[in-house]
Amino acid sequence: MSDRSETNSHSACSAALLTPRGRGAVATIRVHGEPHRLTDMINAYFQAANQKSFDQHPLNRIVYGLWGQSNNEDLVICRLDPETVDIHCHGGLAAIERILNNLESQSCEIQTWQELMKKSQPALNVELQETLIAATTFRTAEILLRQSQGLLSAAFKALLPDSKTAFDSDQLQSQIRGLLRWKNLGLHLSTPWRVVLAGRPNVGKSSLINALLGYDRSIVFDEAGTTRDVLTATTAIEGWPFQFSDTAGIREQAAPLEAAGIQRAEQILAEADCQVILLDTSQPAHADDHRLLSQWPDSIVVAHKADLPQQWDAALPKQAIAVSSKTNSGLDTLMKQLVKRLIPEIPDENTAIPVTVRQTRLLEEASLALEDSEHQMCCKLIQQLISVD
Repeated sequence: MSDRSETNSHSACSAALLTPRGRGAVATIRVHGEPHRLTDMINAYFQAANQKSFDQHPLNRIVYGLWGQSNNEDLVICRLDPETVDIHCHGGLAAIERILNNLESQSCEIQTWQELMKKSQPALNVELQETLIAATTFRTAEILLRQSQGLLSAAFKALLPDSKTAFDSDQLQSQIRGLLRWKNLGLHLSTPWRVVLAGRPNVGKSSLINALLGYDRSIVFDEAGTTRDVLTATTAIEGWPFQFSDTAGIREQAAPLEAAGIQRAEQILAEADCQVILLDTSQPAHADDHRLLSQWPDSIVVAHKADLPQQWDAALPKQAIAVSSKTNSGLDTLMKQLVKRLIPEIPDENTAIPVTVRQTRLLEEASLALEDSEHQMCCKLIQQLISVD
């Protein structure tokens, strides 16, 4: 493959792969350029089945043909406008790279889809499109789609001062805080909420995560300290994405290798959006159980192995949820509690939501600037929300 970093940045044409990299059924390459240059470039490699030249085909019409001067590749093209064409080819990497290399040999600049999109779309739209692509559920994709269709852009533009009216610091601060109210939800529309299961060895963390996921993802074995690393898997609950982490059993007395796993587990716990502490109520309470409850007082507590005879000899936390991974009793209650804890409020369809770290950072900085009466700095930060670097 040739070195695309040296391609002339002032090329009359540019191309980008729109579909994700990797093996797929169909890949789409978008090519943009001056009409006469685009025609010459496509004609150099594409032979339409109807024998017509590229520029003779009507817009928005799918045209079948062969690509290549030898070892021809079956594909279809579609002219979107006089300056844009989509090439739909086999989704394998070999076909994609061949076409991109052919285009590059015709002095076409190969770009990312973001770079190509910025030529015809505001930079904020590109940023929002990136988050939409990262969505993993229909529910989060629907919210992100509304943001990308102008809802968030309009909210950001509404923050800019109107030259015809007096600057109202209180109103602007209220608008900014209204957006920041949804920042936690917004950041998790494209990234799952991280839920970490913790407890003493053999309390059933692996069994519970398997029950939550609906299949065997974690390792289940009847030896204390078996899970020595953090195992993760992602699922959806009520349409929201959750990443569950199954950690090493935590206890004070542990061998060096196990202790390393415990240290990693405690680090992951500290970084989690929600901690779930498991207690094995088929066994008497242990000092390690009390230590975990004391260390993570805001955690969701699961009284696990509820299907077995109960031997727990201490007071359970008031909000403890009785769960059996074997019979699945209590699972629905646990999942509802997770959603309630992490998504306590759901926005309506007209709510603007900041969805990236950059957006929330700029809003927070703008809010601080207002508090310090730095109105000019506040306006500069708001402008950066719209004009992405």
